Amino acid sequence: ILIYYGLENFHQNHRQYADSRDDKQLNGGRWTNGKPDIPDFDCEAPNDIDNKTEKPIVPCGAIANSFFNDKVEMFFKNSDCDWQNITLLRTGIAMPFDKKRFNNPVDKDKDLETLKDFITKPKNWTKNIWELDENNTGNNGLENEDLIVWMRSAPLGNFRKLWRRVDHNDRKHIELKDGLHTGYMYTVEIEYNYQVSGFDGRKKVIITRANPLGAKNKMRGYIAMAAAVFFYFFSALFFLLARAENSSNQKN
Repeated sequence: ILIYYGLENFHQNHRQYADSRDDKQLNGGRWTNGKPDIPDFDCEAPNDIDNKTEKPIVPCGAIANSFFNDKVEMFFKNSDCDWQNITLLRTGIAMPFDKKRFNNPVDKDKDLETLKDFITKPKNWTKNIWELDENNTGNNGLENEDLIVWMRSAPLGNFRKLWRRVDHNDRKHIELKDGLHTGYMYTVEIEYNYQVSGFDGRKKVIITRANPLGAKNKMRGYIAMAAAVFFYFFSALFFLLARAENSSNQKN
């Protein structure tokens, strides 16, 4: 079972917004002698350097600054009528190709917090980069999968992004091994942090089953149908034109 968050009227495909990032910084490469370099010019002010401390913002740019930061928890009522917390996995949600492009600037055996004297967080963040997943060092900092998922810009103004995976291998809840059964009651709790009123948007939570064909996307189907009609029409048109030309050549 997969949990997505969805946003409406949020245009990540705006060119200036989509370009506002420093891929070299995200890959852990914009560092010299253990200290951060100035972000790339694509990270325009005020999302490049903190004016008060003059420290580089990591990660810089408008995309990172608007990082989705709501929290979700899911519960079910078992056969004893007790509400139990369902384990939600925060890893395995980012594409493997994307994960290779995000790397922390410190060695695996070093604490990310050692960077606090050299960098600062984006202006809209409530947490520092080393606090994104304090329970899993492999999912913290620039390698945090929530951040990686968010940094892949959506092509449309209404979109959904993978948020969590239900842990069906949790031995504490063997009842959920094969999915969320209809015999139990479920509830979802959302910690509301991400404001959508500023862009007149809406947000939603989608719970769905894993599908080898990918997530449900009506717009993708509409585009495929429109493309099929377009190619069919012009194929038929060119076929008729070719036949007409051949007929005229034979008469001549």
